[in-house]
Amino acid sequence: MENKKLTKHTISVVASLLIATNLYSTEQLSTVTVTSSLIETTEKDATYTTEIYTKQDIEKSKSKDVYDFLNSQTSVTINPSYGNTFTQLIDLRGYGIGSGFQNVVVSVNGRKLNNIDLAPQLLSSISLESIDKIEIIKGSGSVQFGDGANAGVINIITNGKNQNYIKTYLGNNGTKNGTVSLGYSNDNLILNAFLDYTSTNGTRATSDGSKDEKRNKNKNINLIYFPTDDLELRIGRTYSNMDIKYAGSLSLDEYKANPNQSSGFTEQIFKSYVTDVGATYNISNNYSFDLNFSDENKLSEYSSGFSSIYDYKSFNSKFNIKQDNYKVAIGVDGFNGDRIGSSDTTTKENKALFVSGEYNLTNDITLSAGARKEKVEYTYSPDSGTELEDKLNLNAYDIGINYKLNENSSIFANYNRAYQAPDIDRFFASTYVLSGGSYIKTTTFNGFIEPAKVNNFNLGYTNIQKNNKLKINLFASKLRNEIYYYKVGFTNRNTNIDKSYKYGLELFDKYLINDNLYASLNYSYIIAKIDEENESDGAYNGKDLPGVSKHNVTLNLGYNINNFKTVLSHTYRSSAYAANDFENDFSQKQEAYHSTDLSLSYDYKNFEFFAKVQNLFDEDNALWIRDDAVYPTNFERTYYAGLKVKF
Repeated sequence: MENKKLTKHTISVVASLLIATNLYSTEQLSTVTVTSSLIETTEKDATYTTEIYTKQDIEKSKSKDVYDFLNSQTSVTINPSYGNTFTQLIDLRGYGIGSGFQNVVVSVNGRKLNNIDLAPQLLSSISLESIDKIEIIKGSGSVQFGDGANAGVINIITNGKNQNYIKTYLGNNGTKNGTVSLGYSNDNLILNAFLDYTSTNGTRATSDGSKDEKRNKNKNINLIYFPTDDLELRIGRTYSNMDIKYAGSLSLDEYKANPNQSSGFTEQIFKSYVTDVGATYNISNNYSFDLNFSDENKLSEYSSGFSSIYDYKSFNSKFNIKQDNYKVAIGVDGFNGDRIGSSDTTTKENKALFVSGEYNLTNDITLSAGARKEKVEYTYSPDSGTELEDKLNLNAYDIGINYKLNENSSIFANYNRAYQAPDIDRFFASTYVLSGGSYIKTTTFNGFIEPAKVNNFNLGYTNIQKNNKLKINLFASKLRNEIYYYKVGFTNRNTNIDKSYKYGLELFDKYLINDNLYASLNYSYIIAKIDEENESDGAYNGKDLPGVSKHNVTLNLGYNINNFKTVLSHTYRSSAYAANDFENDFSQKQEAYHSTDLSLSYDYKNFEFFAKVQNLFDEDNALWIRDDAVYPTNFERTYYAGLKVKF
């Protein structure tokens, strides 16, 4: 029987040494294994669209955090959530910057980060330095993750033995960072510990000189134990503590005059405690069993006095069958989430069964299929008043085929059925009434709106050579009851778009020009349309979904010689309608986004010296919500420099 324990240790240690000591004299491109899907495969053999970034890709970018990396290196669109840079808005494949984050699942080692309310995923709780790989699966993933995987899944993988190092950097605006990473392993044990702290004095200021200062501290410890060659036991604990001040919107004139200004700040304290427990047992060479449990407790508290306590518990198990010409995964998922407010408790509970299989029809043809059945239950329990309940039964399907054209290239086609159950905030509407010279907010029950359902169609081509990696994908998505939020006058409302659709082209190419020089391109063309929306009496019919850029580009040019590395990158997103402009008639549009970044690094023995300039040409960038509601983002040149010492 293969010694799984030693195999895993050997791969982990050798890979770490190769990266740490830079033994590769010339880079070569190769097929990367997709490890976060239900059934492990390679990007060349996958029956769905993949976009994969290794630890080397992440390290070369010299990005500050996960949001920075996704925004500047991938096809994912990122924007601060109404000025909040710690819980930023995410969009993939044209669901809009307003609600896109609820249509993509973000997971860390299989644990979903999606919330039960309108709060975006908290990627600031993950240190970029701790990540081994990021796998983006587009237009698929609903069989594995279910609720919310309409656009796809962003899988973040941190498993493996950490390097031992200390890292620090300093930048403008009083930016400071310190990171300590420790890892130890032997034949029976892998132990990791991680501490990361970042703070900044901020970029926007009030008339009295107060600024939007921020701090973020993440701590993590993980233990993997192999009592036998066939059994792996895992336990981990993560703690995050964030204190952030973020500024409100500006009018267009204020933004043009001085994007650094602010009339005041919202202050939020956020704490998160996560405990993960898991096990993998290899029954034989052909059968294995995975079991994972997670307990997360969060506190969100604002300076206004409003606070919420979250209690999330999730469970999943999977039975794996692996034969010579087929693989099967069968499992169950469970999630229970409570949000305890000052006057109510709201619960969302998910239970699911799933099965997924892959069959090698011939040496060149791979077929895949999967299904998921999920039950979602809601309970709203006010401290006074009537308790409300609702139940949903939802189904996901996935069918794909991959055909190898030759040793280096393949084509694939995929159909995926996905869904999004409404979050708990979608059931309420807010109205502001003028009383005594000020507006009083009144919240009323909006009704249990419909879940969104989408049919995804994908067609792709992959070609991987030693010096070039090319991926071309065509996609189309047909939706019913796409969920959205709009504001009309003094009423905020959540409702459904009856029919909508999206289609587009995705292109990725990385080319090694010579031993020292490489270039990469990531381009997506997206059309997102509202087909039919009855609540607006047809006013939105045929309109573009707001907050979606048609053209999205990230370009990279990298140069490596001896121990010196430099990367010049540019991110561009074309103009779009403001996030609330469903009728496409606001006088102000979302302006095009431009940012050019330059990073430099030099390795000397166990020391790495690095520096980066972001938004090199000092471009003005912002998020438009509506007329004269402009939130500046990445609107000035920033820079930082630091040192990493390995031991």
